[in-house]
Amino acid sequence: MKTLNRILSFLLAILMLAACAPKAASASELQFDNPYAPQAGDSELMAGDLNIDSSSVFLGESQPPQLLVNFAYFPPTPCYQLRVEVTGPDQQKQINLKAYGVAEKDKPCALMALATPLQANLNLGSLPKGHYTVVLNGNQIGEVNS
Repeated sequence: MKTLNRILSFLLAILMLAACAPKAASASELQFDNPYAPQAGDSELMAGDLNIDSSSVFLGESQPPQLLVNFAYFPPTPCYQLRVEVTGPDQQKQINLKAYGVAEKDKPCALMALATPLQANLNLGSLPKGHYTVVLNGNQIGEVNS
């Protein structure tokens, strides 16, 4: 009986540890820290479209290679803060980025319009082997082979 209890306790411990373990990344999910991720309370702010000035996509020379996305943009006014939603890769190995700005509602912006674009840099982490397309606000901005 003691042996059976030890075996059951051991199995229960293994199941509990497995349930608490971090989820393995799949090909359909990017694992990275997004400094521009939507925030709690954004629904209370007004959203505005960005004017994308330039963009680039490349793989870093790290091991494993990291997918890097850079873009320059003009917000609607300098009072807007950048937000970027990242989804994918999907079944077609497409990674979608939706970039926009948020600002306080009904608060006039007293700052002058920007003469030079702002820069955003995202490290989207490593990807499984394959050919990927990166899309920013509905426009393809690059392709990479990992």
